[in-house]
Amino acid sequence: MNSKSLFFSLLLLTLTPLAYAASVLELPTSVEVKVLNGQVYSGDRDIKLSEGENQIVFNYVVNYRDNGMQTQFNSNAVVLTFNAQNDRYELTLPTIRNKNAANKFNKTPSMTLTNKQGSTVSFQSEALIKAGLQIGRDYPEEMIAYNQAGHIASVPRFAPAAQVAVVPIAATAASAPSINHPAEPVTPNLAVKPKTIAEDQAEIGEMLDYWYNKANDDTKAKFKAKINQ
Repeated sequence: MNSKSLFFSLLLLTLTPLAYAASVLELPTSVEVKVLNGQVYSGDRDIKLSEGENQIVFNYVVNYRDNGMQTQFNSNAVVLTFNAQNDRYELTLPTIRNKNAANKFNKTPSMTLTNKQGSTVSFQSEALIKAGLQIGRDYPEEMIAYNQAGHIASVPRFAPAAQVAVVPIAATAASAPSINHPAEPVTPNLAVKPKTIAEDQAEIGEMLDYWYNKANDDTKAKFKAKINQ
C-alpha cells in the first residue's frame, strides 16, 4: 500500500465513527415508553434518538408503601421534548415514597436530563391528561391532537396535517360564467389493525392496575388472598 492510499484509509477510519454516531437516551427501569417521535415504541430501554428534536411519551411506574400496604404508582402519561446533538443522555426521575409525592408528580412532572458530561440539558415536559378512565388509550392519536394544539412540549412535524382531496370541476360552456367550487374533504378509509397479544395483555394490565389502585385496603387484601389460593 502506497503512502497516499494509507493516508486515505486512516482518514476514513477517523471519520467513520462520527458519520455513524447517534444520540442515545438512557431511561430508568421504572419508565415505560409509549411513543417515540409520533410512533408506538416497543424497543430497548436505551432509546436511539434522531439528531435534532425528539419527543417521548412515557409513564412512571413505581411501588411505594402506603399505610403498610404496597401500592403501585402508575403516573399520568408525560410528554418530554428535547434536542439531541450527537450525545448520550440520561433521564432521572424523583423518588416516590408516599401518596403526596405521587400526586405531586402527576400534577407537575419533575425530572432531570443530563448528557454524558453530566451537564444539565434543557427540555420541555407536560402531563398528557385524558378525561375519564385511562384504559385502552391510543397514544399516537392523542399526540397528533396534542402537537397540533401547540402545547408547551409540542412538535408540529409529528402531527401531519389532514390531506384534502381536490375535486376536479367539469368545464362549462364558453358563454357561462366560471364558478369556483370549494373542494370537499374526503374521509380516509382507515383500516382497523387488530391488537397483538402483547397489546391486549398490556391493556388488561392497565385495567387491573386501575381497579387495584381504586380499591381500599380490605378489598386489596381479599384480592391478594384469591391470587395466592
